[in-house]
Amino acid sequence: MSKNVLGKRIQQIRKSKNLTQFQLAEIAGINEKHISKIETGVYFPTYSTLDKILKALNLKLEDVGLGIAVENTNTFYTLALEILNSAESEKEHEVYYNILKEAKKGIDFFKKK
Repeated sequence: MSKNVLGKRIQQIRKSKNLTQFQLAEIAGINEKHISKIETGVYFPTYSTLDKILKALNLKLEDVGLGIAVENTNTFYTLALEILNSAESEKEHEVYYNILKEAKKGIDFFKKK
């Protein structure tokens, strides 16, 4: 999931709940400008920030369609976000995301054994 896709999804959910960015920021306890930058794809939220947003919207990760994590406490998710946040371009972000998606498949495969 690219920064733009996740941000747009959060924006859609926020609007469907009739919340402004300011209201969501207040409920989540984060800066309104940060919400704006996430929704526009400038930032990909850290685990902590995304967790605050999801709690404020009364959602789980699955509700926003983030396919690389199974649960909020997943260490893979935290590390994946750090890697995705380190991308310096959208192309690099896509490459990292595709690698992480494949790594997740491998982790899931070995968990089943």
